[in-house]
Amino acid sequence: MASSSRFTLLPTSFLASQDPNTETTLPSLIATSENLAADAKEALPYAFDNCTYSLGYLRQSVWSCIDCGEKGVCYGCSITCHGEHRLVELWTKRHFRCDCPTSAMSEDPGSSTSTSGPYSHRKRCKLNAPESQPQELNADNRYGKTFKGVFCRCGRDYDPETETEAMVVCIGCEDWFHESCLNLSSKKDPTVRATTAATEDEDGEEENVLIPSDSYDGLVCAECVRSNTFLSAKMGTLGFMIIEPEVPEGWRVIGREERIVEAEAGEAGEMKRRIEQDATHDSSDPKRDNDGVKIHGKGDIFLAHGIRDRLNDTLPADTAASLPFPLIDEEIYEPPKDEDEEETMEQITERVVGALPRVQAIEALHGYQNMKDRLRTMLAAHVVSGQTVSKEDIDRVFAELRAAR
Repeated sequence: MASSSRFTLLPTSFLASQDPNTETTLPSLIATSENLAADAKEALPYAFDNCTYSLGYLRQSVWSCIDCGEKGVCYGCSITCHGEHRLVELWTKRHFRCDCPTSAMSEDPGSSTSTSGPYSHRKRCKLNAPESQPQELNADNRYGKTFKGVFCRCGRDYDPETETEAMVVCIGCEDWFHESCLNLSSKKDPTVRATTAATEDEDGEEENVLIPSDSYDGLVCAECVRSNTFLSAKMGTLGFMIIEPEVPEGWRVIGREERIVEAEAGEAGEMKRRIEQDATHDSSDPKRDNDGVKIHGKGDIFLAHGIRDRLNDTLPADTAASLPFPLIDEEIYEPPKDEDEEETMEQITERVVGALPRVQAIEALHGYQNMKDRLRTMLAAHVVSGQTVSKEDIDRVFAELRAAR
């Protein structure tokens, strides 16, 4: 089994990347190593020595491995088994089981459905016993275009390093959509986005959004709406907000309750902003095209807070079961926190020496102590004289140690 216990070594390229004209001190190297360890701990806060396959279908964080046929893997496998592969973070998926120990990962390269690159042909999950693999395919798993790294109805590839536009997840299919593609905000030129992203904060961006994120419970995308007759009939009614074109241009929200938002305005006291009342009499009878088909903009619904609770209390069981989203959110599975502390050099030495036979362990300890004493003597002399320790000084110490053996 793999372990999440770590000792963070500096990258081999670290010293080579430093300015040769500047001094690199031991404390600075130690500080750099500690910073790297802290960054790693923040980025990977959970233990990654277990696969979730044995837990069955869960609501959990999922990564798609592009190099393994665009199949979904859990947190532990994304690091331990696929850490060097091309991965797409999909955030959480409902009712999903890790594909890593299944036959989906051991199929022949020619049978892969991936169109995004070479198939890695990795045959075994490192976190499950070899004799238990491969397991059968996860028949209940659902795979959409996001597993190919393609998000939103615009089909744009998602790059977390360059994407600046906020995205909203559909609580039905769990696909992600750009705010501008939902008509929540206006489209920006990519060059403009790149130059202004650093100066815009989230509060400023929210002011330009038709329905602020804190004023609705969840998005149901147009495709999920069209798949359900109940939702299609509810479009634009109170609490089932939609965004429609407004003549001569622009967009308006239909189905939003009138409310007063109070905000402090510094020394000027309170400032009241009236949110436009769009739940008017014509909201229940949207415009129709020439064929008598209702026009609803792009057809997305934004559920107001409390709607799902109300539906859960009032809908017949069969109607509730037909909805493309849950009325009660399932708890998200999280792996155990990684409580392992970074090992010090002393601890590593003790662990390595402890695994040796007694005679060799004693000799190793004597050699290690002798090396420490000689290095300490050399370093102390340089501290007194104010000299910088050079590579030649280190080489000289180890040459003396070899000669004394």
